[in-house]
Amino acid sequence: MAAKNNYVLAVNLGILGFGIFLSLFETSIGKEKFFQKGVKNKYYSYSVGNLLDTDKNSLLKKSEQKEVIFLTVKIFSDKQYDYDQNIYLAEGNVKALINDGVLRSDLLSYNKLTGILSAEGNIRFKKGGQYFRAKEFKFNLLKKEGIINDVYGILDLKNVLDDLTIDTNLIRNQVQDRTNNNQINTYSDGIEFSFGNVKLPENKITRSSKSIGSINNWRFKSNSITIEDHGWKSNRIIFTNDPFDPNQISFEGIDVIAEEKEGELLITSSKTNLILENRTKIFLGKRIFGGKKKNKNKLDLILDSKDRDGLVLVRRSDTTTINKNIKLDFQPQFLINRAILGKTNSYKNSQNTNINFSDLFGLNIKLKANNKHWVFESVNDLSTLNLTRISSGIRHSNTFRKYIRMPIIEDSTFNVFTKYRSRAWNGTIGETEIKSAFGGFIEKTHFFKTGELTNNLNIRIGTAKYESEKFENNDMTSLWRFSVFTSIDSQYPIWSVNPKNLYKKEATLLSPVSINPELVFRTNINSAYFNYLNSTDQGFLKLSLGPEVRLGNLKRNFFDYTKLSIMPGIKIKFGNSPFKFDNAIDMKTLNINLVQQIYGPLMFDIISNLNIDNSSKNYGEYYDTKLGFLWHKRAYEWGIYYHPNNDAGGLYFRINGFKFADSVQAVF
Repeated sequence: MAAKNNYVLAVNLGILGFGIFLSLFETSIGKEKFFQKGVKNKYYSYSVGNLLDTDKNSLLKKSEQKEVIFLTVKIFSDKQYDYDQNIYLAEGNVKALINDGVLRSDLLSYNKLTGILSAEGNIRFKKGGQYFRAKEFKFNLLKKEGIINDVYGILDLKNVLDDLTIDTNLIRNQVQDRTNNNQINTYSDGIEFSFGNVKLPENKITRSSKSIGSINNWRFKSNSITIEDHGWKSNRIIFTNDPFDPNQISFEGIDVIAEEKEGELLITSSKTNLILENRTKIFLGKRIFGGKKKNKNKLDLILDSKDRDGLVLVRRSDTTTINKNIKLDFQPQFLINRAILGKTNSYKNSQNTNINFSDLFGLNIKLKANNKHWVFESVNDLSTLNLTRISSGIRHSNTFRKYIRMPIIEDSTFNVFTKYRSRAWNGTIGETEIKSAFGGFIEKTHFFKTGELTNNLNIRIGTAKYESEKFENNDMTSLWRFSVFTSIDSQYPIWSVNPKNLYKKEATLLSPVSINPELVFRTNINSAYFNYLNSTDQGFLKLSLGPEVRLGNLKRNFFDYTKLSIMPGIKIKFGNSPFKFDNAIDMKTLNINLVQQIYGPLMFDIISNLNIDNSSKNYGEYYDTKLGFLWHKRAYEWGIYYHPNNDAGGLYFRINGFKFADSVQAVF
């Protein structure tokens, strides 16, 4: 084997075609912008040391009146050849260093006469968070076109444009390697979709959801990618967010094109198939990988038996932005069940159940305005567009919040609100209605730790006028109420497994994170005092406490994960409220929260409260119950939920994103 040679070339953005070669991940923004990204009045030629005959390069003549910027590329290999200054060849363990990027191959050649750059054999490239490898690469510098075959790689979409832009200004700042060198694949972001009127739950295993509307890191593969002067494209590419093989979820993109929009790389697939477990294929239509946070699905289904007689089709419109700090959302609705029934049972104050065409449609309007110190939100929900029923078919709320600093309580928020026909729930009483309300309050939240004890404190002081149902019956009464409310949630760890023993290199099939079995003791203390303008008052103190245990690590298929929390509570009160919505009831309760693996990824989730006060007429009744079935995997999860107390339900689908460790192989 010949001694390894070192060859230094002074080149520009077109050096050996690397500017275009790296454009595999650059953007289709046009030839001029591509070569002049971030640089004005500069021209880049193809000159490669003394290998290029400048007399034959007409482009170089055009550069005489413009600044030519040269970069230095170092090429190391076992053998290097220069044939008549027309053909340059590097062979054996080729390593090319350019702008903090490293390209390796078995063979690298450049033909000055034809303008063809080619690399063959075990091609690998790494820079920043970007990595790919391929079998063959060819590019024609004159025609600005080429091909790369059998590509496998990793994309960091957030930083791809910065990583792969070649500019002399960028050489001064070394590109950061953003892969996880600690061999751990970290759960970092995600995408979620939902249907129904159930609030999306947090991940029951991680106890948080990191879904931000996009996934930044992807593994990909393709048999062939075509490079053109305006970007790159491929007939078929497979993407996966899963860091392990075999992957649990992937996306098959057909007719894929890469482009830049607003400084971000967008990869658009005209036809996309979702592939689960390399078996089930679901057609998704056109999809975009990368870019800013995605909007929710345009169409949604919700279940609203109280206001809309059942199933409703919702059309989500794009958010309208006004003066940057005002956002307006419209959600037209079609009431499916009402159309099928041909009547309505939602307006109990009216004996007329007949409907007309305008009763088949609803509308939800949301307005949000904010600046540095305040936020205003308005929600207007119409269950009918029939003007004769509008007063019974609208629910409305306005909220104005201003961030202030006060003595003693320091940082807090000042809130002003109005409500019309607001729904409220109060224990075993169930749902009640606040016909109207307006007022304000000051609120302070504070998180703090005392040793190993973590605490979350909330204080709220305010006054408002309410028109709502009486406690004794359904008649309405209107009164001012002054209120003081405090709550503190605390958690103390009793036992846990050492986290250092949990982080392992191998895949976890059923969870995006390693599970930490633990036992903690939780407490919740609520206290309130309400004073009403009719000289009545009410006060109460409630204490709930109990253990929460997490056992198992989802390594086996049967009952290898249990999360159980049992918190009995007792309430002490004096006085009574004239209203139904805030009267302190259910003096002795039991809160149960259980997540149990049944088999493999199938889990059962239940949250419920039980009245255990044997002196209460509602003794033995459950309230605030939520039931769910989950299918929980490492790379994705989905679930179905039902709330029997208010006839609400829905389903969701969540895809987990990861920061890939160095151990991740770009093969799947």
